[in-house]
Amino acid sequence: MGGWNMASITLESIDKIYDNGWQAIFGLSLDVADGEFLVLVGPSGCGKSTALRMIAGLESISGGTVSIDGKVVNDLEAKDRDIAMVFQSYALYPHLTVRDNISFALKLRKMPKAEIEKRVNDAARLLELTEVLDRRPAKLSGGQRQRVAMGRAIVRQPKAFLMDEPLSNLDAKLRVQMRGDIAKLQRDLEVTTVYVTHDQVEAMTMGDRVAVLNRGVLMQVDTPQNLYDSPANLFVAAFIGSPQMNLLRGTVVANDTGAAVMVGDHRLNLSAAALAASPGLLAYGDKEIAIGVRPEDVSDVPQADGDSTNVIRGEMAVREGLGNEVVAHLHCDMPTVNVVVEKDDDRVIDQSVFVARLNPRTPLKVGDTATLYVDTSRMHFFDLETSNAIR
Repeated sequence: MGGWNMASITLESIDKIYDNGWQAIFGLSLDVADGEFLVLVGPSGCGKSTALRMIAGLESISGGTVSIDGKVVNDLEAKDRDIAMVFQSYALYPHLTVRDNISFALKLRKMPKAEIEKRVNDAARLLELTEVLDRRPAKLSGGQRQRVAMGRAIVRQPKAFLMDEPLSNLDAKLRVQMRGDIAKLQRDLEVTTVYVTHDQVEAMTMGDRVAVLNRGVLMQVDTPQNLYDSPANLFVAAFIGSPQMNLLRGTVVANDTGAAVMVGDHRLNLSAAALAASPGLLAYGDKEIAIGVRPEDVSDVPQADGDSTNVIRGEMAVREGLGNEVVAHLHCDMPTVNVVVEKDDDRVIDQSVFVARLNPRTPLKVGDTATLYVDTSRMHFFDLETSNAIR
């Protein structure tokens, strides 16, 4: 597209307190690198849209600083920040054609006609809208309308894109396609982008890095894979991953030959690798901790070495055959940890079931007693008082 100014975005100890005293954001600090795609994710009401609106200048800041390209913009009007917003409502002008919708802001700026035409045609080519430039929004599909909204942002060649749940009005199949389209577009344009979603699959598949928010507090920011492999606390562990990580209560028992965790009457021996990854565990002798087991880190195939210690047993209550795998829900007699991941209704995921992802050829059926072998080198451990990972 050419002519693009890129920018980094820095939030330093941002607070948002409303007039009624309610605090939506607590000391949020984030660095978005030049050309990076950063996703803000979290349950509804966690403050992610508020944070985005503060970057945009649509919401005032109660404390801290927002900098764009190294320049503090706290007191700059939204229109002077040189950023473009894409919302979940496309907010297109129904009486204007696609071409006129896309070029609207450029005409307001009194840009030369030839330059406007070039930018609109470039954006239309990029977004596969060339064929529909002379149609009105009513004649477009939901996906095309969303692309027109993107086109309107692209032609301005802003320093950064801010996107607030732009795909939430689309049906599931179109969302998956548009996820790929937006991620590819961002890579092609290399424009700094902050993207808000409550959908963790969207966050994991699109972001260079993902920032997880909960109740206005930044829980962790990292690459999608690191969030998944090394959640910093119980909230991130419960929020990232579908099906959700199994979270159990257990105690650490150490002896001369090594260490194990006891979960109910299940003994899970810790491999040298597990202890090397979390040496802090040994300080928790006989103290209750939270133990996380991802559904894919268990198997119903007996271990080759005949080891029968690291097992969890339970009755298969639900069997979801998905073709490529079986998701098994087991009733196990084990103490669990509940983590509230939705703010609105404080809905708690039922943790009294243990979820496992098994080979699609598993012979297990509903009512069977399943014996699952746990890969203890892949387990996660958390302090129950601080909810932080034990490293």
